Amino acid sequence: MNDGVPILRPAEAAELLGVRLSKLRRLEATGRLVTVRTLGGHRRYREDDVLALRRWLERRATATPAGAAA
Repeated sequence: MNDGVPILRPAEAAELLGVRLSKLRRLEATGRLVTVRTLGGHRRYREDDVLALRRWLERRATATPAGAAA
């Protein structure tokens, strides 16, 4: 499961993203975040995936809304 990339628990991933656990699960359900399952069935997230999603969310938050005057 671990190829040298740190693996995060859901609470750690949510904190890194600045979201609640419920939002983290929605991001997972929509395919924005890939889940790694432990042998016991627990959710884990690759740190590089979480950081990439954070960058995407930040870009999305600062983007000019469509139709807005420049």
